[in-house]
Amino acid sequence: MKKYIKSILCTGIAIMGLAACTDFLETTPSTSVADTGVFKTTQGAQSALYGCYYQLESGSGGSGRQDDWGYATHQMTFDACGEDIIVWGGWYTYDYNFWGHTRGDIFKSSCLWIYYYRLINNVNSIIYYIDDAEGLQSEKDHIKGQALAMRAWAYFHLIRLFQHTYAIAKDMPGVPIYLEPTTDQTEGAPRGTVQNTYDRILEDFLQAESLLQGFSRSYKNHMDQSVVRGFLSQVYMTMNNWEKAAEYANKARQPYPLTSNDMYLAGFNDLNTTSWMWGMPQTKDQNLSDYSPFAMWANWTRNGFTFQCFFLNDVFVNKFDAGDIRKSQIDIVWGIINYSMKFRDTEDLIGSIVFMRSEEMLLNEAEALARLGRETQAKDLLWQLQEMRGAKKTTASGNDLVEAILLERRKELYGEGYAWFDIIRNQKPLERKGDHINYGGYKPLPAKSWRFVYQIPNSEMVNNKSLKNGIWPDGDQNPFDGVLAR
Repeated sequence: MKKYIKSILCTGIAIMGLAACTDFLETTPSTSVADTGVFKTTQGAQSALYGCYYQLESGSGGSGRQDDWGYATHQMTFDACGEDIIVWGGWYTYDYNFWGHTRGDIFKSSCLWIYYYRLINNVNSIIYYIDDAEGLQSEKDHIKGQALAMRAWAYFHLIRLFQHTYAIAKDMPGVPIYLEPTTDQTEGAPRGTVQNTYDRILEDFLQAESLLQGFSRSYKNHMDQSVVRGFLSQVYMTMNNWEKAAEYANKARQPYPLTSNDMYLAGFNDLNTTSWMWGMPQTKDQNLSDYSPFAMWANWTRNGFTFQCFFLNDVFVNKFDAGDIRKSQIDIVWGIINYSMKFRDTEDLIGSIVFMRSEEMLLNEAEALARLGRETQAKDLLWQLQEMRGAKKTTASGNDLVEAILLERRKELYGEGYAWFDIIRNQKPLERKGDHINYGGYKPLPAKSWRFVYQIPNSEMVNNKSLKNGIWPDGDQNPFDGVLAR
């Protein structure tokens, strides 16, 4: 714990700009009372929390690869596994185009597992000790609220990565739940059920929402009440609880206007954009460098090294209306493939990265209202965005309206980490057509395919004594192939 506390404290202080430190977060902190002095005061606990934010943004799951260095690299995974982005000629072309990466003996499964559980373990220390810290009650509440939000956010990703979507899998195995700091001697927890996992996620987020009342963050990369409400909207959308999804999307977006067309076309690199609810700043000393999403987009604008391997599929591009300002960012290179100017780095290669913005919340609310049959309200919201972007106003009704909103999500939010989860929660097949056949990975998948679900890492199956060997339903390991018959 001593090294862990030193590491997490130094990282937090470095983020606040007070000092430099070379150590970073450890993965297995203990709960030894003798080593918990950092949590004696709210100031120390706040520094530990800053360290967790650093890990969330820049931490690795252990492989050191470009697609395993903080949440921004996960966002790229979630989009590259969809239908609209073509990965051509760059890193991870084989893994993500041909879907070998969900196997339990492949690095990606282990990296995702380690990344989110390490974050959970670190915030569990804060949650475990903060109530006894010296300091104002409001300070303790705000620290605990952020830590709870971070834990729920991590579990939300784990359950969506390692199991089918809630609507068809609520009684199936979930993920192990840990509510206290663990050690190397901690016995592993069982998987429980998907319902158990979502119950924990909701309890943590709802408590965080309450504790963060009145909290004013100093940095936009931190989680405040609006961001937590955005998370709750995402969770309720995944659970098909449309009333709550619409309610929380509406609450979350109130302080944030929509992204103006000028800002939309400006390169998506400014954390001060008023529509951005949550994002990641970069500095010269703390940035993703060549691992940055800006290094992956093929648009020849980056003032430094770039992989230039992210292109757009022509089937997707053809869905944009002629007058849509978003289409003005797309062009053809070499006469054969489409590229996008949406994401462009700053001159000094430290562009900020968006994690959540008001447009997602507006589209969440519109979709939820459409599914509730409140079509007039849904269209009013959808038309706000379509009119602003210069797209044709949707006149569809019923399920066609829902599909139109889902398409609008793809047009507005591509490259921001939503594609894969939208396919899974809507139980749709993966259909890669057009240029995917010639330049990307032509690997269609049926709806409810087990290829949408990561297998539990083999190391976890061996080391966690609460897990039963064997493929579900006889054991705790997820199947690698086939279709869930539900």
